[in-house]
Amino acid sequence: MQTIDLEAGAGGGENDVRERAAAAYRSRWEAEPDRVLFAPGRINLIGDHTDYSLLPVLPMAIQRGIAFAVGRAPEGITIDSLDEPSELVIGLEPAQPASWHRYAELAIRPFLATADGARVLIAGDLPATGGLSSSSALVVGLLAAITADGAAPLTGQALVEASIDAERRAAIEGGAMDQTIIVFGQPGAALRIDFYPSATRAVPIPPDLVLVAAYSGERAAKGAAAKDAYNSRVVACRCAAALLAHTSGRARPQPLVLGRLTDASSEDIEGLPEAATASDVAARTGAMLDQLIGLKAGDFPREQIIAIRPAARHVLSEARAVDAAERALLNGDLEAFGALLKTSHESLRSFGSSTEALDRLTHAMNEAGALGGRVTGAGFGGYAIAACRPESVDRVLAAARQATGGPAFCAIASKGLA
Repeated sequence: MQTIDLEAGAGGGENDVRERAAAAYRSRWEAEPDRVLFAPGRINLIGDHTDYSLLPVLPMAIQRGIAFAVGRAPEGITIDSLDEPSELVIGLEPAQPASWHRYAELAIRPFLATADGARVLIAGDLPATGGLSSSSALVVGLLAAITADGAAPLTGQALVEASIDAERRAAIEGGAMDQTIIVFGQPGAALRIDFYPSATRAVPIPPDLVLVAAYSGERAAKGAAAKDAYNSRVVACRCAAALLAHTSGRARPQPLVLGRLTDASSEDIEGLPEAATASDVAARTGAMLDQLIGLKAGDFPREQIIAIRPAARHVLSEARAVDAAERALLNGDLEAFGALLKTSHESLRSFGSSTEALDRLTHAMNEAGALGGRVTGAGFGGYAIAACRPESVDRVLAAARQATGGPAFCAIASKGLA
């Protein structure tokens, strides 16, 4: 078997990022930090746009991430970033405009009364706006850092839930995949995550499977156009759930999610309207409008036309693909796993979360010998992944970089927050 350097092109790794954060903390405040935490990024192998419908996902934490050097302060919370120098003092008004400040402010404000004074220096090698969950890594790591010495430190599921709430108030009405894998990721394995009922289990990555992550060249900024595109899919799935329940004569599920309607037939799904407005759906089904359009960050436009049938078609089939992908990994059937990635990508194209750049990138990696490639994460730009055997990795990396200019790297299944 060919030996490959999985760290090649992958940044300095966790230890390097931790040391950079600690060194920057010492330089900034002329003191040693009390601790250095590391929150990893993630790739999602399959199951995108399913978590907010309480349907399963199969992500893994990766070796890239964000480090937080933390020390006590007499009062207040001050945060600085080595990679995007721009100090934030929590509580100052007006809020400063740097892109990461909004996430930090909204995450920390609910805990100001119980958190001790702290200084935090951030450093990382996880690209922002790339779909590798940099915003979730930031929020999870900050909340863990600033509550660690308080009366009620946030850990485990409580940390997951607080991070979800902060991100929803900041931008998108996302599910719980990113925060869960960042907190509970395991080395050498993906994590099968179910939300109804809640459960997780490790799915080992076969030793002869290499996962390549490659950038499309398009930003996927949650605070910009990608935010509206994402939230429109959330509302479309709620509308589809209301319509499926209505046409079958069943009570509307609470919450209004497709995860409560997994037994819908293909005929039921194809009977949904191609597109409609939330107002139309509320009038037809009797659903309360705020159940359809209510978001933590503000209501979605009730008269905006949204694609309903493509949303239901993708989300329900993608959930079934998670089951099949888990079986393929456990059985070491790499060809079947790769085929599932290709099919998932085509579904994401129909769903509208892929782009021409992501399509070109996945095509280039497949042509170079990947077993299969797909968008990873929310899409609308950002990264794609490809499943490879070791002997094809160099060709796939080269093809990805040639298609978009890079970067591209081998993703290593890594542990969660530590």
